[in-house]
Amino acid sequence: MFDRFTSIFGTGSDVPELIIGLGLEDWYKDLDENQRQKLRQHSTFFGTGGETNLLEVGRRETSQTAQEYLKGVGSTAANEGDYDFAEMVLLTALEREDGSATSTHFTYNELIDVYYKQRDSREDAIEKCVECCEKDIQIADEFVREFGEVPRIPAFKRLAIIYEKQERYEEALDVCDKALEIGTTDGTKGGFEGRKERIQRKMN
Repeated sequence: MFDRFTSIFGTGSDVPELIIGLGLEDWYKDLDENQRQKLRQHSTFFGTGGETNLLEVGRRETSQTAQEYLKGVGSTAANEGDYDFAEMVLLTALEREDGSATSTHFTYNELIDVYYKQRDSREDAIEKCVECCEKDIQIADEFVREFGEVPRIPAFKRLAIIYEKQERYEEALDVCDKALEIGTTDGTKGGFEGRKERIQRKMN
């Protein structure tokens, strides 16, 4: 009876029940008060029942892994323009060992966007973006096997564009070749084949 009561209403600890259930208690305790407030703010989502804050529900049980929860928080923070907090949370998500290749892929997607959106305001943004693209591409085969089909994988297009702008044409072509090998598309009419042709013309 007591276990059911604490599951529903919490234990009175200053650490939210969900955080305990996800094994993020130590991480949470290392956050400062401002970061904890942001975590609560960005833990809100809108469902069929209206607005819900995951940290105020008072339950430890969840179908989410810690990585999935943190990815969601980071995505919400990024959408609201809080890039520093989003980066911190998303990097923490990648450190978790409970994530699948699919969850890890979508976490990289969020980080890639976070860095690229800061390309004109942050000195190391492109460098960090490239790093995340490369790491996402490294797990692309595993992600596709797990996902069950070949979706668009934004890291390929983003990295090819960056390399092309940096006149690193050979590396851009390698990215296109890897994308073609996997079978993903860049969403353009010519696809990665057309992108390759444009890059090759610049090399001549």
